[in-house]
Amino acid sequence: MKIKRIAGILLIAVLLVLAMPAGLARGAADSANEKARLGLLDKVWHELEAVERECIDSGAGAGEVTAAVYRAAVSNRLADEGSLSAIRNNGFTFRVSGMLCNYNYKNRNTAHGSSVDAQLLADIAEVYGTRNGAEELNVLLIGPFYGQDANFTNQYPNEAASIAEATGGSFTILSTANATGPNIAAAMPDAGVVLMDSHGADGYLGLTTNEGITSEDYQNGWASSSGSDSAYIDGRYIEHHVSRQLPNSIIWMAFCEGMIKSNHGETGAALLRAGAGCVYGYSQAVTFGGEYRYETHFWNNMKYNDTTVAQAFNAMTADLGNWDPLMSSSSGSAFPVVMSPVDPYPSNPDSHQTVRCDWKLFGAEAEPVELESFSLDPDEIDIYIGTSSAVHFDRVPENANDYDLEWHSDDESIATVIGNDNVVRITGTGIGSARIWCDVLVNGASIGRAYSSVNIIPLPPISEALNAEGGSLEFTSTSYPWQTVLTDGRLAAKSGNKGVNNSTSTLKLVLDMQAGETLSFDWKVSSENYDKLGFYANNQLQGSQIFGAPDWETVVFTAQSSGTYTFEWRYKKDASVHALDDCGYVDNVIYSGNAVPVIPGDADCSGAADSVDALLILRYALGIVDTLPSFENADVTGDGVVDSTDSLLVLRYALGIISL
Repeated sequence: MKIKRIAGILLIAVLLVLAMPAGLARGAADSANEKARLGLLDKVWHELEAVERECIDSGAGAGEVTAAVYRAAVSNRLADEGSLSAIRNNGFTFRVSGMLCNYNYKNRNTAHGSSVDAQLLADIAEVYGTRNGAEELNVLLIGPFYGQDANFTNQYPNEAASIAEATGGSFTILSTANATGPNIAAAMPDAGVVLMDSHGADGYLGLTTNEGITSEDYQNGWASSSGSDSAYIDGRYIEHHVSRQLPNSIIWMAFCEGMIKSNHGETGAALLRAGAGCVYGYSQAVTFGGEYRYETHFWNNMKYNDTTVAQAFNAMTADLGNWDPLMSSSSGSAFPVVMSPVDPYPSNPDSHQTVRCDWKLFGAEAEPVELESFSLDPDEIDIYIGTSSAVHFDRVPENANDYDLEWHSDDESIATVIGNDNVVRITGTGIGSARIWCDVLVNGASIGRAYSSVNIIPLPPISEALNAEGGSLEFTSTSYPWQTVLTDGRLAAKSGNKGVNNSTSTLKLVLDMQAGETLSFDWKVSSENYDKLGFYANNQLQGSQIFGAPDWETVVFTAQSSGTYTFEWRYKKDASVHALDDCGYVDNVIYSGNAVPVIPGDADCSGAADSVDALLILRYALGIVDTLPSFENADVTGDGVVDSTDSLLVLRYALGIISL
C-alpha cells in the first residue's frame, strides 16, 4: 500500500511537469541549476572558513592563516584545476565551476580584467564627450560596512550631506545589508555624486552581502565570491546591471586598491562606459586617516571654490603629498588616481599622475549669460549655535554665469561663511546677530551686493527638544548628561558618554500613568556593535537594545496597569572601541495622557472656566504671575494677548451672563 502511494505521488509530479508550459519548465530548471551552482560556492566557502576559523582560534598570524586557507583551496576538489592565483597581499583568487572567488585575509578579519589603454578612453570620449558636471544633483553614499566595522566613522555621511546641501540635491545611503549589488545598480543612475566608502581589493568593492549576485556575475568576473554570505563587485557589474546610463556622475572610490595595477583600470573604464564623467580611486591600500585628509581637501575645493577635478586634485596633492599623507615612504603607499574621458589609466598607477579632467560639481561655464537681478534666499535665517545652514544665491536668469561672488560676514565671532557662486554655508560660532553679504563681481568690478540677516540662537533645553509640539514632559539626566543637538534636520537629545569606556549615559522621565495610556518616542543609535542603546520601564528592558547605524524608528509603550512609571534611555559602552557618532538619540516623545483639552477660559486646566480662572488671568495681566497653565485657554478673545478683557469675559461667563 505504501509503495502504491509513493508511485501515485510520483505520477502526479510527472503529470504536473508535463502540464507545465515549456517556458515555465525551463525557468524552473534554470532556477534549480542556478541554486545548485551557487550551492557549490557555499560548500567550498564553508570548508575554507572552517580552516580559517581554526587557525585564528589557535593564534596564527595573517600569513599563516592565508597559507593554510590557500592549501585548503588547492586540495578542494570543487575548486577549478589550475585556477588558483599566487598569494599576494595576504590573499588569492580561484574559481569554482568558472565562478570567481576572492580570499583576502585583511578584508575578512581586519576591523578598519582586460587591459585598458588610451585608445579605449579616446573611444569613450568620442561616444560620450567630455561633458562638464553631472545631470543629477543627488548624492549616493555606498557604505556596506557602516554599523559593522568600527573603523568607519561619520566622515562620509557628513560629507555626503554637505555635498547634497551645496548642490541642492538629496542624500541617500546604502549601508550594511542594504548595500546589495542590485540596490547599488538601481540607485546609481539617480545620483550625480557617488561615494563608495567600503573595504575593497583588486579593483573590487567589498559588500557585506551576496544577495542578488548570480552565477553569471561570478563566471564573468563582474563579481567575486568572498565567503558564504558576502561578495565583491567591480565596475563591470554596475555597467551590466544599471537600467540606464549614469548621469555623467563623479564616482569617488574611497576603498583600497580601487585603481590597483593588477586590475588594469577595468573598474574605472567600465564605469566610464556606463556613463560616469570621472572616477577616482587608490592604487594600493590606503589608511583611513590619510584618505579622510584627501577627501576633505578635494571636496572643499569642489564645493566652495567651484574648481574642476583637475584643479582640486592638483591642489590636494600639492598640499598633502602625492601618496597617502600618513605614510612616510612612497614604497607600497596608495597613490590617488583619476580616470576620465581625458585621463587614461596611467601606465604606473603607483606614481604621481597629471590630471586633466575639467568636470565640475556645478557644471561647465558655457557661453556667458549676463546677470539681470539677484538676491539671497532666505534673506533672514535662524541658526543654532555650533551648526551650519545654507543660503542660496538666487539669480535671474537662472542660467546666468557671467559673474563671481565674494562672501563676507560682518562679525565672524558670531557667524563664519564659506561659499561659491551658488551657495554659502554659514556656521554659528556665537550667540547674536550678524549680517551676511556677497559682493557680486563682473570682470572684477562690483555691480552690487546681496544681504541676509543671520540670528545665531542657543540650542533649547533638553526637555523642549525632546517633547513633541505642545508637549510639556520634564526629563532629567545626571552623570554623562544627555544634551540637545540638531541632527537630521530635527532637534533631539544625544547621550553624553562618547568615548568613555565602561560607562552609561541615562536619560530619565517619571510619569503617573493610567492603564492603557501610551508613551511613544523616536530613537536611533550610531555605534559599534557592542555599544548599545536600550529603553527601560521601571528598570525592565523593553524590547531589544539597538546598535550599529539604524535609521529613526518609533517605539510605543502601553501601560498595562495604573501607577508611577520611571522610564530610562541608557546608552551603555563596553570596555573598548568607539565607532560612528558613538551615541544614542531620542526625540519626539509623546504621552497620550498629557494632552490639555481646549476649554475657553479654563486658564488653570481644571476642566471648567470659573471665577478662579478670571482672577488668575487678571493676575497674569497685571504682571503678578509670569506664566499660565494654558495661555491658549486664557486668551478668550483669540487676539494673541491675555489681558483684563479676557479676565472680565471669563468672570461674566462664570456668573452666567454670557457664554464662551
